[in-house]
Amino acid sequence: MRTPTGMAKPALPPASSDLGALLAVPTQVELCERAVQAIWMHLDAHDLIDEAVRARLADLLDPLAALPLGGKPQRLLSALRMPDPIGASQLYWLTRRLLTLVPELQALCQAPAEAGRPPPLAH
Repeated sequence: MRTPTGMAKPALPPASSDLGALLAVPTQVELCERAVQAIWMHLDAHDLIDEAVRARLADLLDPLAALPLGGKPQRLLSALRMPDPIGASQLYWLTRRLLTLVPELQALCQAPAEAGRPPPLAH
């Protein structure tokens, strides 16, 4: 039975080493870099008012809970997962928390590079 074009399964990578790279757990630096890029993208787009956008960003930032940032990621994730409608004060708080998290993530990205080795993720 043929599947519709839009429903076709993606092809597997040609080499098993490529598959290993896809399945590898991202390093702390990679997590930080992805988080910073996603935060800036959503702040630039001014789309945090949308519950679906906030939920996607929360899913993307969820691995930050494993980083040594105290309870900040948990509070941020809870705020991102708030249902609509989100009030102006909540949106302001969320925006400020995202903006203050960026320098902390950048510092975490730089720390391993300065030490010369990637640190393991905290569990």
